[in-house]
Amino acid sequence: MKKYMNIIFVVFLCITFLLVIFGGEKIKLSSVEDIDIYVGVGLGINRNGEGGLNYRVSTTANEYKQDETTENVLSIGVSETIGKTRENRQKKTGKKFFLGLSKIYIIDEEYARYGIRSFIDINFKNPVINTNSILVVCKNRNEDYFNYTTPGYDNSAEYISDMIKNSVNYNFFSEDYLFKDAVLSIDAEGKNMVSPYIEIMEDGIKTTGIVVFKKDKLAVILDIKDTRIMNMLRENKVNGILTIQKDSKKYINYQAESKRKITCRKIGDKYTFIIDLNLKGEIINNELYENMSEKIEVTKKFEDDMAKQVKKMCTGLLDKMKNEYKVDLLQLGWLAAAKYGRDTGVDWDKVVSNSDIVVNVKVHVDKIGRGQY
Repeated sequence: MKKYMNIIFVVFLCITFLLVIFGGEKIKLSSVEDIDIYVGVGLGINRNGEGGLNYRVSTTANEYKQDETTENVLSIGVSETIGKTRENRQKKTGKKFFLGLSKIYIIDEEYARYGIRSFIDINFKNPVINTNSILVVCKNRNEDYFNYTTPGYDNSAEYISDMIKNSVNYNFFSEDYLFKDAVLSIDAEGKNMVSPYIEIMEDGIKTTGIVVFKKDKLAVILDIKDTRIMNMLRENKVNGILTIQKDSKKYINYQAESKRKITCRKIGDKYTFIIDLNLKGEIINNELYENMSEKIEVTKKFEDDMAKQVKKMCTGLLDKMKNEYKVDLLQLGWLAAAKYGRDTGVDWDKVVSNSDIVVNVKVHVDKIGRGQY
């Protein structure tokens, strides 16, 4: 048996040697200097006077030079379809382009309102695409963001990607803003896709809110205040800072993890959703409640006050959701469909807007810090 194994091993070595000698000329390797490695992709539309439109796709790449320097290269393709923009873009670049390492997609607000299904479809079919790329919506044109110079970064796409990834720390954002999350949400019953909304401000590029889609079309843009509240109600185990403030000198900052549990009940055609919101965290700055570290009743008063404030904030957003937006911001329809049956033809945005939604809030302080001085 050992003799046969040795023969097989020798044959394998011979075949490998022959492939290297005679097949090597057919193997063509591209050096990094011959490839544009895209780190960001932007999508928008150009409307023409006849009521039609063209798709506009921009790509930003880190072009590596022989002297070890890096140059940011922006390429733009415009055509009647997203696929044809690649033809148009290739005519204006002397290198191959590679999309597999793209970190972020930036979608113009106008295109998001028009509908992004064509973008989702063409990228879903492409096996090279990085499905872990972050998806954001921007105010105005995506090219403005790629052309923006950010200190410490070779490419602004890398900065925006890092900004979104680190938003989970203090504003109750989740990690579910990836291309693959959009694919899973766009046609799921009772789900509405969400994506961070960014703007160029006087002091740089910032996350200023969140957008909520209805199917593939942008339906609602929330400012950062309502975004934080929506995230607490929609997501589970997210982190952020909450503040009670009387004036510039009297305030308290509370950093907490938010956990939520939703109960759905149905009586006839009427749905009731009960959201139990639990906040647990630490006091990071206190200029309002005296002797909190010494008196348990002071801590208890803060917990009650914060619970009342959060409930009031949540009630205000729910009123907007039901009466103004009329869109299920919280994915309550997805939970109801899972419990009472899918594919029934129910418009969950309409159902949730006409449902009773009750929010219960509990606040717990587990750390106060070193106390006061």
